Amino acid sequence: MRHPNDKKTLDVCEMDLAGPVPPKPTAKELAIARAARFKARHGVKALTVNLPAELHARFDAWAAEKGKSKSDVIAKLIESQLLRKR
Repeated sequence: MRHPNDKKTLDVCEMDLAGPVPPKPTAKELAIARAARFKARHGVKALTVNLPAELHARFDAWAAEKGKSKSDVIAKLIESQLLRKR
């Protein structure tokens, strides 16, 4: 503590040694960061495909029946059908 008449010495409570506190990220920001780390770690990129509703339902049913991931199926089809050597 300091003497009440002492105007030159700073009070301990007035000094901010740590600096400003950064704001905490929201849940959405944390999820975005986690997805970005996953994509960077595994070297994957997102691809959006628009399908007719009937075809999408049939594809969902087929993937569930076979127990395969839709991403793996699409990747295999692109490699074997579109990017194959001719």
